[in-house]
This record gives sequence, structure tokens and C-alpha cells, in this order.
Amino acid sequence: MAGFLKAVVLIILSLFVAILAFAAGFGANVYYSRNTAPVTVNTASSAQPPEKFGLMWEAWRILKDEFYYDIPAQTAMVHGMIRGSLASLGDPYSVLVEPAPAQQEATNLQGNYGGIGAKVDLRKGVMVLLPFPDSPASKAGILAGDEIIKIDDTELKPEDTPDSVQNKLQGEVGSKVKLTLKRIGAPDDIVVEITRQEINIPTVQYRKLDNAPYGYIQVTLESADTSKEFERALNELKASGVQGIVLDLRNNPGGLFPNPALDIVGQFLPGVPVVTEKYRDGTQKTYNANSASGARDLKFVVLVNGGTASAAEIIAGAFLDSGKTVLIGEKTFGKGSVQGLYPLSDKSVLHITTAKWLTPSGTEIDGVGLKPNIQIPLTPEDAAKGLDPQLDRAIQYLNTGN
Repeated sequence: MAGFLKAVVLIILSLFVAILAFAAGFGANVYYSRNTAPVTVNTASSAQPPEKFGLMWEAWRILKDEFYYDIPAQTAMVHGMIRGSLASLGDPYSVLVEPAPAQQEATNLQGNYGGIGAKVDLRKGVMVLLPFPDSPASKAGILAGDEIIKIDDTELKPEDTPDSVQNKLQGEVGSKVKLTLKRIGAPDDIVVEITRQEINIPTVQYRKLDNAPYGYIQVTLESADTSKEFERALNELKASGVQGIVLDLRNNPGGLFPNPALDIVGQFLPGVPVVTEKYRDGTQKTYNANSASGARDLKFVVLVNGGTASAAEIIAGAFLDSGKTVLIGEKTFGKGSVQGLYPLSDKSVLHITTAKWLTPSGTEIDGVGLKPNIQIPLTPEDAAKGLDPQLDRAIQYLNTGN
């Protein structure tokens, strides 16, 4: 009986892909896409379900009539079927986000929420944390790349996604969450308890460097406010008389696209090609930088590492291909696919990969990443001692041009 049910459910899950393809919604990469208008659904082609869709109802009836244990709520079963269908695609970025985390996801990108102040990312099949500067997570000693093993004594499950884990980390301000983490090079698991705070995400940090006539701008996330924050930082540094800029995109997991990326590149290289989206039908769309040009006359260099992903990689790729500067650090993450966001009727959201990104020269990012012109590691030992050889090398480059 169990084997039969398993076989039937697998068939059901594969059939769900065809149905989900016709869901109404809008395309986006984290809430923006190649079109800002809603997708038009071809109602003629979606009017009839697949011929063998009755198999789903057969299995549904068998489960309700024969399953020994309690049957979950209908919504939970439907979401489970959808997740199984998405898992069959073999794409870690095509996922279902349930209503509560979907709403939280939208809130996060607007700039504030209650939580520990860390981004959850999927790397080589494991969930890792990327703490924001001066956040509760950072102050608790969490390092970028620490793997999450448990949240409040509950182990992560195979079906967990970055979105679902992020939602578990968020909650009421003042509440506590206990994390069990695994750190590369540490012999034992690390357990920390963190009090959730209101996280107002300043996505841009900046300062004038000591003992050098240069400004330092770190972009930690691309959100709705990033463009304005970046322009403010640039204007203040220029007013202080800096002669160049170190742009730090390390551990930046991405975020909204296209405006923050196009605005940041446009401050240095107005109008240049930034990225091309390649769709499955072979068509392409190229995005060019905006024309702010606030840093057009400043020399600059860009820092990247394995935590530089998605929209941050787009920015780095545009600068790399321009030949106007260099990337310094370590190879980037390699997240170069576009996810369309398709709201469903119960307010859950499908994230579906709809395109791939190519750098201006046509180089594919997804699964490959960007190789810096000047490769320099930043070891945990360096970080523990407060050293930053990558930043040191960037200053040397601005001083000498090589």
C-alpha cells in the first residue's frame, strides 16, 4: 500500500507543474522583472487540465480513505504537492513561499522587520547565515557562512528553503531564538541565543579611510532605499575631498533588481550595459546603467567574495567587463538566474526561474561566479585579528594603478 501511494503521489507532483505554469501573477527578480505589468495568462490554453489530471483526484481519495494517520489540512497537502512538483525541477531557486513568509519577504525588502539581522542563503545544499553589520547576529559572534543546524532545538528539514528559515528567525521584538551552528574549522557546534530586535536595514555603510585619500562604501543588500542611501554616501564622501572609492560588495546576497544595480553602476559608468537577461525562447533583454554619474571622475575598485550573489554579482560583472576597474577578493557565489514571483490565490507566492543573467560580454554567472582580477583570500584568522588584506590590496591598487 505504501509503495503504491508513493508512486501515485510522485505522478501527481509531476502533473502539478503543468497546472502551476498557468497561475496568474507577475514576473520579478525579488519583486521586479523584465516587465512590471502583470503577466497575461492565456485562458484558452489553461481552461482544460491535463488529460491525466484525474490521477491526482484518484490519489487524493485513496489518501483520505486509506491513510492510517491523521490527514493534514487540505492547504498543507496542496502546498506539499506543489513543493514536490518544484523539487522535481532540480532548481533550488524555484520554490513555494507560503503566505506569512511571503508577506515578510516583501516587508524585509522595504527595510525593516523583527529579527536577528542576518540573511539566510543556500550554499552547496546547506543553509548559511550572512549577518548584517552591527546586527544582533553580528554582535552574537555569528560569522558569514556559518551553517544553521537547529533553530530552537528543532533541526532544519530537507524541505526547508531560505525563505522558510528566514521566517523562523524573525518574530516579535524582544523574543529570543536559540541557534545551533556549524562553522568551518571549528571542532564543535556553536550554540548562541539572540534577542530579536527591530532590524532597520541600512544597506549602505560608508566612511573615509584612515591614512588614505579614499572613501569606502559597503553595500550589504539591494533594497528599495539602496539607491538613495548610496547617493547620499557618495555625496558626503565627495564633499570630504576623497580621490577614489572602494566599493565593497562582499557578503551581499543581492535583492531588488533592476534599479539599485543600474543606479550604482550609473554613478561610476553612466549608460554602459550592465546585464542581459536570456529567456528560454532565446530572446534577450539588455539593461543599461542609469545616468546619475556622481562618481564619474573618481577612480574606484570593487571588493567581492563567495557571499557576493545575485544583483550584487550583476554590479560586479558590469564593472569587470567594463575594463575601467578591477575586482579584488575571492570568486563570487554564482547566482545568476532570474526568479519570477507569481502570487497564488491563497497569498502564497511561487518563485520560478524564468531567465538567466549574462554579463555585458555574454559570460554566464549562474553556477560559475565571477573570478576577480586580483585574487586574495580573507581567512578567519585574518578576521579574528581585525585584518583585511583585501581592503589593503584595494588601497594599493588605487595608489599605484596595479
